[in-house]
Amino acid sequence: MPITLADGLVLRSLGEGYASDRDRLPDFYAMTNAEGEDEHVKEGVRLWIREFIYRHPTVTPDDLFVVVDPAQDEMIVSATLLIPQRWRYEDVLLKAGRPEMCGTHPDYRRRGLQRALFNAVHARSAALGHHLQGITGIPYFYRQFGYSMTFQLGYRAFFQLSALPEPSPEPPVYSLRHATSDDIADITRWNENFAVQRLVTDAYTPAELLYEITGRHPGYYPHTDYHIIVDAAGQGVGYIVLLDALYTPYRLRCEAFVVGTESNYLAAFEPVMQAVKQWAVARYGHCPAMLALGCGLHDTLEPLIAYSPGGSFPPVEDAWYLRVPDAAAFLLHIRPVLERRLRGSGAHGYSGDLRIGFYDHSGLELRFQRGQLISVDSLNYTDGYDVQFPWHSFLNVVFGSHSVEDLHAVLPDVWPNGKAVALLNILFPKRKSWLNGLA
Repeated sequence: MPITLADGLVLRSLGEGYASDRDRLPDFYAMTNAEGEDEHVKEGVRLWIREFIYRHPTVTPDDLFVVVDPAQDEMIVSATLLIPQRWRYEDVLLKAGRPEMCGTHPDYRRRGLQRALFNAVHARSAALGHHLQGITGIPYFYRQFGYSMTFQLGYRAFFQLSALPEPSPEPPVYSLRHATSDDIADITRWNENFAVQRLVTDAYTPAELLYEITGRHPGYYPHTDYHIIVDAAGQGVGYIVLLDALYTPYRLRCEAFVVGTESNYLAAFEPVMQAVKQWAVARYGHCPAMLALGCGLHDTLEPLIAYSPGGSFPPVEDAWYLRVPDAAAFLLHIRPVLERRLRGSGAHGYSGDLRIGFYDHSGLELRFQRGQLISVDSLNYTDGYDVQFPWHSFLNVVFGSHSVEDLHAVLPDVWPNGKAVALLNILFPKRKSWLNGLA
């Protein structure tokens, strides 16, 4: 149902059925989210928004929200959308919502329109049964809506493609071919095999993978280009995902490099890099200087990149902002993981509680009996906690990016006692994640 805001502005979803909203939204985003960019970048944004409106496997008209000004012929003045998707926390499936494409017309900024849109997005996400929301983009900005920075996002390593030696005249041990819908089962299996080594990972459905591989418009940016790594006998052993953008061909980006049990990373690395270089030369007419590889790399790839000419690991300065609207429900949902971590640990068979406070007269009490998490209850008092976390920083621990000692070193008001440190380090060990997110 449309919501009337201040100054007569109206917030509504595309599901309300206004044809003008659907027709104008691509140009609105090209104006606000590609401001100052060349026309081909703006056209890429328009294509991306049309994907969301007409073709995306999870986004419906009820997931796209706009604010319009009736006094200006229903002009769109602000917009945000939600991308429903599935993630994993180790082996526990999570329903997640990803807010994206936040934009406001310059003449309508600083009126709280994005806050109103985020309220609508969060309500929609709750109605869909999502356990959490995750967003990328403007540093700090989303904290005001209850989000906290967690695990890494962006590019972990750079490999100098131009420094590769000339390929051997012998047939390559491994090569690349474009993925097809017939590869979905193998890609799913390879993903699941790698996911056990990471904390939070994507859990694409077959329909989502089909869209990722074959569904996107070729002019959409960023366009995912899936390639299967095949051995000399033509058998697939893994896959690699490149972000293909003809107008940024000088630094090629790699979102995934996954090798299954049919082979190994040590054997596949250099042949795959040679194949990527050959593909890029054929695609762009020259060799991009660098290949940027995303966070979540398999550990074996790191030394292979680090000790190659020009290989580097610059600091990763970006991270996923996550929001968990019901922390108690979330902890109960991931209970199988927490109980598994207790088994065989220094708190094996633990019976007792753990009280976690948030400095706002709220907190949680986790109660354990013989190593089983039997309840998570909300608390509403100021004292008596085993640990206190300000500013949603508890999520940094839950999602494995920092230990409680890490946070205490820079935020003395992250105050734990010994029991809290011991239990939190067992229940929430530091661990890498690998999450690209469905877009």
